[in-house]
Amino acid sequence: MKMILEHVQPRGYRRVYRRKVPKALQGILGKKELVLRLGKTDAEVRKQYDATHAEAEQIFAKAWDELRGVKTPETKLTARELFDQATKRLRELGFNPYRANGSGDPDDADELNDWIARDVVAEGIVKGYPRDEETDHPVGVSSEDRALLTLLTSPSVPDGPSPTLEDAKRLYLKDRFTKTNPFEKSKKRDEQQADLVVGHVKSALGYDPVLAEMKRADARAVADAMLKEIPTAATVDRYLDVVRAIIAHGIREFDLVGVKNQFEKLDVADSGREPDKRKRLPFTTEQLAATRERVLDRAADDLKQIWRLLQGTGCRLSEITGLRVSDVMLEAQYPHIDVEWHDEGRVKTEVSRRKVPLIGDALQAAREAVNAAGNSKMLFARYGHEGGGDKASASLGKHVRAAVKDKKVITHSLRHRMEDLLVIAWVPEKLKRSIMGQLRGRRWG
Repeated sequence: MKMILEHVQPRGYRRVYRRKVPKALQGILGKKELVLRLGKTDAEVRKQYDATHAEAEQIFAKAWDELRGVKTPETKLTARELFDQATKRLRELGFNPYRANGSGDPDDADELNDWIARDVVAEGIVKGYPRDEETDHPVGVSSEDRALLTLLTSPSVPDGPSPTLEDAKRLYLKDRFTKTNPFEKSKKRDEQQADLVVGHVKSALGYDPVLAEMKRADARAVADAMLKEIPTAATVDRYLDVVRAIIAHGIREFDLVGVKNQFEKLDVADSGREPDKRKRLPFTTEQLAATRERVLDRAADDLKQIWRLLQGTGCRLSEITGLRVSDVMLEAQYPHIDVEWHDEGRVKTEVSRRKVPLIGDALQAAREAVNAAGNSKMLFARYGHEGGGDKASASLGKHVRAAVKDKKVITHSLRHRMEDLLVIAWVPEKLKRSIMGQLRGRRWG
């Protein structure tokens, strides 16, 4: 007898968990349906279902809390964060965090006054807590106050806990968001990816590793564990890229001199496993002709213009949908678009900010789009907002799939094709990277 699982539906060659989002929550979650991946086989679906259903319930519960104004509990601070917070509070109280209580000359008046002042502050903190009837010790002391009390009364200069991978992840995300100021949706996506990847590391090792104590064997154990749990080696490589970036940032920002990043040069994509079936491929000439014909015949005018600009510039879809009218330089000596950061459109990286030439059909599409925009600030008003790129991607993706059956070919494959054309044309590498907005040594993205 076949087991029937609620919300499980087929999608292509796999099954997904698909559930309608209540109308009241659609504004918060930004979607009408919640779709989570399950697996291909019955065994995979059964194995993933309980965790996936629980994840969905948690997503809805948080959304309902947000709708009702219920505050989500703050993330528990790590030992390192508690130490850093206590150090900051100690400074604000007028004490030197690195001068231990009672150190130095006991006959020194300044030392004595410092000791007394620290003792008074410590007593003031514990006075706010109830006392145990038998021991007279304060009970229920918060982690934050406990860390401050430790610094106030420490007989030696405190070094602080060694930073862990979790500490590095939080600092990495904080600094990344400070620099890029992403949309809330992009921010959540980056947080979820970092949590997922670091979660794999903790699960493989059984604990949150201290950066300075990690060994190469630990990194290899993580890679091996990922290969057992994740379908493709290429996905594992992407996860390892995230781990590498987090650890490298932590080593640098925590001043861990002499500490090695044990995940460097740890690649698994050539491990002999089945190749990544989801790897993107460029359009062939025939595929591109068929898809273009369909888009230009059936899509709305703004989507037609977006497609033509994607094909003629090699830009990312979000870069085109995020264009303002003022970013389109039709009257310049060499017509181009300015791919820039602004409130309605955030570029992927600093190197993504660039000028991309407009020629041929792309130039004509840009002219048509500017004329159609009228008094609108955004070149494509329907898509020039947070989530607009995803909306355009879904619409164009349907046309691509109707014209091309190979699922490795997607809308983003236009970008891959442009890079291939630049290579064929012997465009110098530096100029090619400038046009594509790529980091050195990176092929796709």
